[in-house]
Amino acid sequence: MGLMDSLRWDTSHAVFVSEIDDDHREIFEALAGLQLALGGRGTAAEVGVRTRRLVDRVAEHFAHEERLMRAARYGSLNWHKQQHDGARRCVSEFVGKMQAGDAQAGREMAEYLAVWLDNHTRLADRMLGAFLRNRRRVWKVTFRAGTKAADACGWVDSRGDRFDPEST
Repeated sequence: MGLMDSLRWDTSHAVFVSEIDDDHREIFEALAGLQLALGGRGTAAEVGVRTRRLVDRVAEHFAHEERLMRAARYGSLNWHKQQHDGARRCVSEFVGKMQAGDAQAGREMAEYLAVWLDNHTRLADRMLGAFLRNRRRVWKVTFRAGTKAADACGWVDSRGDRFDPEST
């Protein structure tokens, strides 16, 4: 990506888990809004508001993904969280520079996030999405057992409808 190229969400960034894809779309929109404001079309106050919105959306999304990973017992949680932690540190440094009056820090942060988000969504988040989708498929089928004899037990789907797994 070149300086201040705008990152747009498209299906190449999709992880095919709607709650994550929705978060990503909002982050990409917030980043595009900040890029517009930084491109000379916004006041310093508007840049500040758009920066805060972007930083808040990123923080909320990282926390959301990390909750999903913990709940699903995702094996790559630590690796994925390390990527989030690195981005958190960089964004925090850029925001500090912006607050100290560094005129280039906002552009540098926007460029950093555009590249980071593009790479992160296409690999780390795609891996997470595949894991979550596969885990959800497994949990849609449950074995209903009780105190009955084993041959009296039956398979049911997530709606409770009986089915024979050998006939599918």
